[in-house]
Amino acid sequence: MKYVRLAVWGLLGAAALVWVIDFAALMIPLPTGKKQWDVVRVDQMYTTRNRFNQVEWSHGPAVMETCAYSLLPQTGKRPCWYVKTHTLRTNHLED
Repeated sequence: MKYVRLAVWGLLGAAALVWVIDFAALMIPLPTGKKQWDVVRVDQMYTTRNRFNQVEWSHGPAVMETCAYSLLPQTGKRPCWYVKTHTLRTNHLED
């Protein structure tokens, strides 16, 4: 049990260290002039069920989303590597 507890604390410490290094790399751009943020166009689709229990799709307006050049979500922004590969957001509307 002692080794399991030690392993869990070690994994939590490693995860915290990765997050802190990622945050520092975002806030202190090295080399100088490195982009920290980017703006990506994200298309939106809305889905809802009609009275025959079929899914109806409709296009929504595109939105510009600010993303962070980081490995993990930082400062409330999603990472650019994720936003640039998921440019379609589906919003499920409930009745």
